[in-house]
Amino acid sequence: MLIPTKFNGFVESRRLYFKGGGSSDARKMEQERQARVDAAVKAINDIFDPQPYVTVDLDNRVTSYDPSQTYYLADGSVFDPTSTRTEIKRTHHWGSGAKPFEGRYTTYDPVTVTYTDWDKINNAIASGALYGSKTVTPDGREKLYEDQRDAVYEINSREVNRQYGDAERNNRFGLARHGLMGGSADVDSNARLQEITNEGLMKASGIADSAAASLRAKDESARQSLISMAQSGIDTGTAQKMAMESLDSTSQEAQGARSGASVGDLFGGLSQAYLRYNNLDGSGTNLFNTGNQGSSLSTRSSYGGNTSRS
Repeated sequence: MLIPTKFNGFVESRRLYFKGGGSSDARKMEQERQARVDAAVKAINDIFDPQPYVTVDLDNRVTSYDPSQTYYLADGSVFDPTSTRTEIKRTHHWGSGAKPFEGRYTTYDPVTVTYTDWDKINNAIASGALYGSKTVTPDGREKLYEDQRDAVYEINSREVNRQYGDAERNNRFGLARHGLMGGSADVDSNARLQEITNEGLMKASGIADSAAASLRAKDESARQSLISMAQSGIDTGTAQKMAMESLDSTSQEAQGARSGASVGDLFGGLSQAYLRYNNLDGSGTNLFNTGNQGSSLSTRSSYGGNTSRS
């Protein structure tokens, strides 16, 4: 910057210095912000996908001590084998320019020293207060997904079997009413009922798989949403609280999804035809309203319906 002087009218050059640090401060603030984001994201992930951790093993009371190992007390806290004591440190000081053994003086300063306290260790072992460690793998959400699938399948498969029981009983009464027990109509009609039942069980399995997949998808969507919020600035405590609330809400929804079966009316198309034949005039019978005619019934050699999991 050029500045005119009042002494000579000339312009002389002056370099102006400005205090630096603007970019350094911004970089530090960004690092701190990123550290907060990382901590919040980790808290969220730890809640949605808890990792194995080491804790006290109350079934493993130790009788010897290895300094390289970590030991625990009964309350789960880590055992600290060290103690502290105060010692006097002697320091020699030399005066400026002093010759050896001249101008020297000594100070005695108290200092705190940390040391391995074997008396403390032996007392803990003797009193049975020292325990080993174990690694615990928490029940993650995968167990909930498996439980959801099993519960939904159990409800729906039970409904399938209930409907089959009703259909089989009606079928048996129809056969007996028309004197067809033990004949080909008996074999063919029961084969058809079993076919529908197997299809219903496959449908129940598909419903159960979908229920577990839906629960997993909701969890993942909630996790990603919370991570986005963490990156926007929510603190770790808030992130943990929201993650727990989200998991609790999803778990309650999962419980609600187990309240009833959803396989539908598997034998509805046969409701008027559990071997209630339409044509009993001697010209033939119509089993299950399927159009199979004749005094003896022929069944299909293959099934053309949907046998895949839904």
